Amino acid sequence: MSQSQHQDNRRGFFGGSGSGLFSRPECCAAVVALTGKSASEVTVLYIGTATYDIAQSRATQTDKFAEQGCSVIELKVATSDPDPAEMAALCAAADVVVVSGGNTLYACDRWQKIGLVPHLSAAQDRGAVMTGGSAGAICWFDAGHSDSADPETYKRAMLAAGVGGEAADDAAPLTEEDKKGWKYIRVPALGFYPGLMCPHHDKTQSNGSPRYNDFDEMMLRHPSERGICIDHWAALVVEGDKYRVWTMEGEQGSVGADGTFTEPNTVPAGKPGIFVKDVVAGVVQVSLAPSSGLLSDLFKPATAMVEDPNVASERIANPF
Repeated sequence: MSQSQHQDNRRGFFGGSGSGLFSRPECCAAVVALTGKSASEVTVLYIGTATYDIAQSRATQTDKFAEQGCSVIELKVATSDPDPAEMAALCAAADVVVVSGGNTLYACDRWQKIGLVPHLSAAQDRGAVMTGGSAGAICWFDAGHSDSADPETYKRAMLAAGVGGEAADDAAPLTEEDKKGWKYIRVPALGFYPGLMCPHHDKTQSNGSPRYNDFDEMMLRHPSERGICIDHWAALVVEGDKYRVWTMEGEQGSVGADGTFTEPNTVPAGKPGIFVKDVVAGVVQVSLAPSSGLLSDLFKPATAMVEDPNVASERIANPF
C-alpha cells in the first residue's frame, strides 16, 4: 500500500478528555460514525495501559459503545507481556481502537517494549479509527504536554487506591506536597501525526498550573514544534487528508465570541475548540483552528525535537 493510500485510510478522533468525553453517548456515536458501519457491526478494541488495565476505567470509556451495540474487546499489557499472536489478532479485529486516558509516558514506553506499535500502525493503515482522550489522544502524536509526572497517575498509587480491585500494600501514602508539587513534562509518543499535543487545554489540574499557560512555557522550550491544543470538551476528527473540529454541545471551553482565547470561568463563557500555537521570534503565537480543513494546513512537522530532561527521572519513578 502506498503512502497516499495510508493517508486516505486514516481515521481518528482525538479528544481533550478521556473519561469525560468517552462517558458521553454523543462522543461514542461520533466515533462509530467514522467507521462507516452500523454499531452492531463495529468491534471496539480497548487498550487501558495508561490506567494499568483497571476495570473501572475500561467501563467508563467503553460502556457507551456497548450500549450502542458495539462489541468490545480488550488488550491487557500493563502487568504482563501479552502473547504476540493474540496482540496481532486483537488489533487486526478492531474497527475502533480506544486508548484510555492516564499516564502517557508509561503507556507509550510499555507499547514500544512489547512490540505493540507496529500492530497499531497496521490497524490505522487499513482504516481502523484510532481514538482516545487525554493520554489516549497524546499517544498518536509526536509528543504531548503530559501530567505523567503526577504521582497519583503512577502504577503503584493507582493500584494502591483499590480502583481496579487490586492493591499495592507496600505503596507509601502520597503527601499533599506530592499531590501538588509535580510539573507537566513533554512526553515522547508514537508519532503517527506531527505535533506537540496539549489535551485539557482549558483546564487546571491538581498542581494548580493552568495547562494553557504552562503549555506556552513548554512551547518556548521546544520552539521547533507546532502545538495542537484541544479543549477538554473538544476533539480533533481526522478523515483521510482532512480534519474537522468536534465539540460537546452545551459545554464550556476557551474560545471566546470573537474567536480568540478566553480565560476559563469568564463571563460570558467560552466554547470548546482547538488552538494552534507556534513560536515566532521567541513569542508564542496563538490562533484558532478553523472548524474544518486540510491536515496539511493544520499540521506542521517539527524541524527538530528535543527530549525533556525530566523524562528519564519519571521513567525511574514509574517504571514500565
